[in-house]
Amino acid sequence: MNLMDTFCETVEKQPNHPAIIGPGNEDFTSYAQLQEKIEFVADRLTTNGIGPNSCVGLHHPSGLEYIILTYAIWRCGACVVPIPVELVPEEKHRIGREICLDTIISKSGMYSVIEGFQNGKPMPIVEDIIVVPVKSFREHPPNFFSINPAFLRFTSGTTGASKGIVLSHETVYDRIHAANDGLCIGPEDRITWLLSMAYHFTVSIVSYLSFGATIILCKNHLGATIIQTTASNKGTIIYGSPVHYQFMAQDRSSLMLPDLRLAISTTTSLQAEIAEAFYHRFKISLIEAYGIIEVGLPCISLSNDKCKLGSVGRVLPAYELHMEDVGLGNELRAINIRGKGFLDAYYEPWQTREEIMPNGWFVTNDLGRLDDEGYLYISGRSKDVINVGGMKFFPQEVEKVLESHPAVKEACVFPHHHKRLGDVPHAEVVFAKNNKNPPTVNELKDYCRQCLTGYKIPEDIRFVDALIRTASGKLIRSESTINKRRDATRED
Repeated sequence: MNLMDTFCETVEKQPNHPAIIGPGNEDFTSYAQLQEKIEFVADRLTTNGIGPNSCVGLHHPSGLEYIILTYAIWRCGACVVPIPVELVPEEKHRIGREICLDTIISKSGMYSVIEGFQNGKPMPIVEDIIVVPVKSFREHPPNFFSINPAFLRFTSGTTGASKGIVLSHETVYDRIHAANDGLCIGPEDRITWLLSMAYHFTVSIVSYLSFGATIILCKNHLGATIIQTTASNKGTIIYGSPVHYQFMAQDRSSLMLPDLRLAISTTTSLQAEIAEAFYHRFKISLIEAYGIIEVGLPCISLSNDKCKLGSVGRVLPAYELHMEDVGLGNELRAINIRGKGFLDAYYEPWQTREEIMPNGWFVTNDLGRLDDEGYLYISGRSKDVINVGGMKFFPQEVEKVLESHPAVKEACVFPHHHKRLGDVPHAEVVFAKNNKNPPTVNELKDYCRQCLTGYKIPEDIRFVDALIRTASGKLIRSESTINKRRDATRED
């Protein structure tokens, strides 16, 4: 199968239905118009040698053109490899070195991404978009194309050990249907889109266009713009990060969102104060989703019960949960998942689904707990646990205390190797703006002692302008990666 064929089936049912609205006030693309644009670009790509068994790097900002290019690559029978524009050059070049690419599609003004890889003359596709043949530094694993790959994406790489996730057309098809058991997206829905398409496409954009919904694009991501754009276009769903909802909650206008039925928060954990502020402003509960690139969207919190704040919801019908005791005491268990739409393979080193999950269960490396009603709460990554002489705790617990200080905007706590104790906690802290009396390191430690036992108190605290995150917005808690990124910034 091919996901482009699924899209064409939707076009046949509703050719004049809006597929994309925005970002300009007059911008409107129907399903039939979107199909026409995709077919035109696909013809240009075919002329430039892209076809079955091609692997194409896509380096382009989110938007209508990104959608057109992705589906055009699929129409050619090729596999899409997102190269997020948010990455630093070395991270982009690493994708080129570790994946066998035939060509890279990029905006001509972002041409530097292919430096050192170019193997031919760049050819224009449409306007300022070019396709460039590139030299490959490796070969594909022997069985790569036999699984009908649609999508090959690196993980976020919070530890510097990213792996290529290979998803077939069949797998993406299975996971969008599994997610829609909970989301119930259809032609009546209009979704305000706020995230990077390089990171969020296979359970979201593909789902919306497969089930006939309309995607709303904003001019910018200011709170007032998101609210106005959603309200004027009768948006029924917003798919964004906690930062977007914080911007919206800070808006002081009286404009409401009467058509909104779901406000989904993803990319990172949702802070209670943001959820409360958003509810106070719009009288709508934010819901969290548990998304894993290897799995899809196994859990969505669809409850409006404010007592369930912090939960990622119940497991969807297509999935099963197994909570494994890992010796941490209390209620915390390792989260294992089984169901539809799981990854087909890891690219390097090559591992098939059967090799990754010999018993059918995917080990997420996340830890959490289930309440009496089956709602799942994520506590953190098992690899994030800090072990001080056998005493284990999560960095999020300490971060929450640090961030409760009125002078602190955000904090990151991570393990620092200690010869005798194994680990000790260290922290980086960003002060709130307009803070006239920043606390000292010792004052912050004293503040933590009011709420935390001694071994949880950060041994060292650094004050920084911004925390180190992955391009998809996830906090990095690896000291070596943090230091490496800061050293690179200083050199720049």
